[in-house]
Amino acid sequence: MPKEPISRTMTVTAVERPARKLILVRSVKATEYFSYCEEMGCDWEGVFNSISEKFDTSALLTLPPNLIKPGTGNTASGVEVPLDYNKTIPTGYDVIELPPCTMLYFQGAPFEDENDFGEAIGTLWDIMNTYDPTQYSWQYAPELAPYFNFGTLAKRGAKMARPVKEV
Repeated sequence: MPKEPISRTMTVTAVERPARKLILVRSVKATEYFSYCEEMGCDWEGVFNSISEKFDTSALLTLPPNLIKPGTGNTASGVEVPLDYNKTIPTGYDVIELPPCTMLYFQGAPFEDENDFGEAIGTLWDIMNTYDPTQYSWQYAPELAPYFNFGTLAKRGAKMARPVKEV
């Protein structure tokens, strides 16, 4: 039977984020999920998702230049928590504060075969790259927060978020 293609449908939702903390684990040279897990391991998802105060699930992060520490790369994993979060974090993890901003959440369509996760993420990246936020008086503002890649599940599709500010 022919394989059903990944739908090129995307939903965009604006979510206001208050000032908050980002708990993260920085890589040195990783550029995407697989190289990140190769370099840093894959335990981070369970650790981050066990934080009950988190705003959303754990994500792979693409850090803007202003959030990169010397000796590290632009790829990390992390989770946002309230500004008053003060619990102990694991060794090797970092905490930074992020300013209030609007995050545009991009949600791809569900798909049939879990093995198509790479195609689903690639499809969402493709259609996100054609999305023009200026039609709604926003512009991308990577200096305010990282890009969040929440991964994909067949039942919900791929999910990502990018910071924006009003133009």
